Amino acid sequence: MSKPSLYFNATTEEHGAELYYVPQGGTRATLIDLIPGSVGSDPAGFITLEDQIYFSAYAPGHGYELYSLAPGSSKPSLIEIESGRESSYPHNFTVYKGQLYFTATTAENGTELYRLSPESNVPTLIDINPDRSGPNPYTVGSDPKNFHIYKGALYFTAFTDARGEELYRLSTDSNKPTVIDISPGPRSSMPGIFGDFTEYKGQLYFTADTPQSGVELYRLSPGSTKPILIDMTPGSAGSFSTYFNGFEEFDGKLYFAGFSAKTGAELAYLDGTSRTPTVIDINHGPAFSFPNDLTAFRGNLYFTASTEEHGTELYRLPRGSTNPVLIDLNPGSAGSTPHDLTVFKGSLYFTASSKEHGIELYRISPGKTKPALIDINPGTADSSPSDFATFDGRLYFTASSHDHGRELHGLSPGSQKPSVIDINAGVADSYPHEYFML
Repeated sequence: MSKPSLYFNATTEEHGAELYYVPQGGTRATLIDLIPGSVGSDPAGFITLEDQIYFSAYAPGHGYELYSLAPGSSKPSLIEIESGRESSYPHNFTVYKGQLYFTATTAENGTELYRLSPESNVPTLIDINPDRSGPNPYTVGSDPKNFHIYKGALYFTAFTDARGEELYRLSTDSNKPTVIDISPGPRSSMPGIFGDFTEYKGQLYFTADTPQSGVELYRLSPGSTKPILIDMTPGSAGSFSTYFNGFEEFDGKLYFAGFSAKTGAELAYLDGTSRTPTVIDINHGPAFSFPNDLTAFRGNLYFTASTEEHGTELYRLPRGSTNPVLIDLNPGSAGSTPHDLTVFKGSLYFTASSKEHGIELYRISPGKTKPALIDINPGTADSSPSDFATFDGRLYFTASSHDHGRELHGLSPGSQKPSVIDINAGVADSYPHEYFML
């Protein structure tokens, strides 16, 4: 059996964008050159099913298609959905009940749902929208997305002419999804339009849009086709006005970013099965604070929010409190714009900006409330850490430096100095991303 490895996409002038991996305990990246030469296969969307890695990649003569790869192998197998040079662009990979579900495009069927068994290399089409229509002028088909597994069923959104973009539920091995029509008729409700889907207290929560209520929060019980409206702002105005990166359960409550004319877009929560959210108004009055990156960590809810006085900064909400505490990394109205909050080995890591250091990595250690700077690119130039992934007891991410360009970095718990795995040697960038562990 091959060692566990960290797989990712990286770019060099010699090979283009290709697949690489770092084995457990390794300090160097190994190339899996799917397309020899400088073109590159640009692999993406990695997922595992029964010890095989599935992903999308490009090859001349095939376009972007589905591939499978056994760990330790350097020869992936092509699973061609659209024969010939045209691409099927497979994406939205989700494993459900031992099979791979995904979205792909063909000239004949448009963008539709497919299912693949691990013992097969021929995907099964689940054609939800047989008509030559789509959700926008550039897409034909049902364009399924927002896959979420809940109580033994696969939920997703898809488009048809008759119903618009609505919520669907698919049971094991079925080719006929059940529609959950939130906005009856051809107008789309676009379930999951803000914040995606989440399970809380045994029920599925998501946002959706109707002419009567605007974009509001809904709750769906297992097996039901009738979601319950949680109407924060009665009338057609709606309670969600901007994207946020998802719901977060903390201290037995469900937190999210909600909107009302009175408070603007602010932090809100539901307690249990209540249909009346409580709003925590950070930027007082109708001004917006745009809460984002909600992350539960050591008895506190951390998140980012904006005010005119402090800009976008980090906040901490202690358990049982409704008064967030400001963590002002960059004093003044400019803000530090923290993002990518990531919990690793008992500490909270994130990226933030300051005048003295640029965009750098920070850590809040156990028992501390003040973030510590991890200055990867000393001086005012940015290192811009991103794409955090945990593997082999280390935190891996992409960052820039004067000496190495934009490369792969690995940080051990408690360390102040990440190691660099320089794939495109020298100051040139390799732009590693799409990290995946197996």
